[in-house]
Amino acid sequence: MNRRKKIEELKHSFSDEKKFVDTGYYRIRTLDEQSIEMAYLVAGSCGETIVHPQITILFDEHKTIGITLIDMLASPPKFLHRDLTNEQEIDLELDALIEKFSHAAIIIKKQN
Repeated sequence: MNRRKKIEELKHSFSDEKKFVDTGYYRIRTLDEQSIEMAYLVAGSCGETIVHPQITILFDEHKTIGITLIDMLASPPKFLHRDLTNEQEIDLELDALIEKFSHAAIIIKKQN
C-alpha cells in the first residue's frame, strides 16, 4: 500500500485532536487540500507535549512526501526542510511515523 492510501486509512482513527494511545499522543491535522501534519507527541516534565516527530506532508498527483520535519526530543533537536541533503532522512522518518500510527490504530480497534 502506498503512503497516501495508508495515511487516508489512518485518518479514520486520528484527527486534529490529540489522541493518547499506549505511550504517547497522536494527531493528524489537515493544513489545506494538499498538505497535512502528522505528529507523535510525548508528555514533557511540565505537562506540555513535545513533538517526536512532527512531519508536514505534501500530496501531489504523483507522490506523497514529507516536506518538513521537527523533532524536539532528538538531541540535538531537528528542524529539517526538505532538500537534496536530507530527503532520504525525511522519507525514512515519514515511513517510520506512518508505521507507528498504524500500530496505534490497531490498538484503538482492539479497545473498541
